[in-house]
Amino acid sequence: MLILYGANEIATCCKTPGARREDDGIIKNGSIAIDGEKIIAVGPTARIAKRFRTSHARFLDVSGKIILPGFIDCHTHLVFGGSRADEYEHTLRGESYESVHKKGGGIHRTVKETRRSSEALLFNAARARMREMLRRGTTTVEIKSGYGLSLRDELKILRVIRRLSRSEPQDVIATFLGAHSVPREYKSKRDVYVRSIIAQMLPAVQKSNLAEYCDVFCDPLGFSTAETRAILARARALGFKLRIHAEQTRHFGGARLAAEFRASSADHCDFLTDSDIFWLKKSGVVATLLPGVLFHLMMRNSVRTRFIAKKLRTSSVPVACATDYNPGSSPVLSLKLIMDMALRFLRRGYDECLRAVTIHAARSLDRADRIGSIEAGKQADLLVTRADTVKDYCHDIGDREFSHIVKRGRIIIP
Repeated sequence: MLILYGANEIATCCKTPGARREDDGIIKNGSIAIDGEKIIAVGPTARIAKRFRTSHARFLDVSGKIILPGFIDCHTHLVFGGSRADEYEHTLRGESYESVHKKGGGIHRTVKETRRSSEALLFNAARARMREMLRRGTTTVEIKSGYGLSLRDELKILRVIRRLSRSEPQDVIATFLGAHSVPREYKSKRDVYVRSIIAQMLPAVQKSNLAEYCDVFCDPLGFSTAETRAILARARALGFKLRIHAEQTRHFGGARLAAEFRASSADHCDFLTDSDIFWLKKSGVVATLLPGVLFHLMMRNSVRTRFIAKKLRTSSVPVACATDYNPGSSPVLSLKLIMDMALRFLRRGYDECLRAVTIHAARSLDRADRIGSIEAGKQADLLVTRADTVKDYCHDIGDREFSHIVKRGRIIIP
């Protein structure tokens, strides 16, 4: 048994009975008892000390520090080959993401580099990124394929994701994203590519048990609503859970499809309408916002996105945030930086930002019963860092070193 005792504050990310709204889920001078992989008790230090004073526990003094749930990155494209750093110079000169993509850059460029990268090369590069994420507090990560766009290369990426899940301490959730873009060789016969996803790729991925989710980029740069519906219907019939890239470059109907199919999440959501928000709320779909994209593509002053974030709040739609880590539109590994962006660009509150990368991110991955908050019965995924209060931690910009990171009840850092 392990007991972390004497924390200045514990951010449980679950509502404390009787607490004021602005203090929801905060325990002052708190302690946590862990047995095996699970939290068995959390509360004021005096109460935890009394309950476990005769136990043969290991006590870890965390006075002067706060404890947070482990961060959950619920949208990443972590496995890819090559770089797009030089391509960003086009963006700096004012060229749009859509323009670069249509000229064969963007996703197409990364597909080319990924296809010619070996499985070993992809694994080593992705493992280094995952370890950097861990140091920054990410204890659970969703990883999509989508840079192969052929059966052979999509399976190659998914095998890398499976190897990462076995080699790294984080929990890894795999998503098949063969419907990321229509590959260049199918430009004039996109219907053939869509049929190949439905008839070949999805059954092969399902047979090999390499992915839990199927995702589709429903967008003018990706797939139409009709194509998306056909792919999602086949994926659901094969037993996949569903996710959708929705309303990224303009309003296109993806959010409404997410609601129709009761997807686990609709991601991006930059062009949601009031009707979309109504249906997301009604269907229980999590809206996942990706402020790193707005920042990197220099759309951070978008009044529209800020207004949408406000509408999601007033409509009580659960909102997650994720890095969308990828080589082109969001090369961000830190969920703390994503919180910083959401706080300042989207005007989300401290508590909202923290919940967006913990309990709501867990909900978007259908794991809110296991991770994302600090309460008895949950997996012991914890972050310990020096701060007077949780608000002070959220207010400071940038990553702060964690004195301890606990994953499944085991201290893995230091």
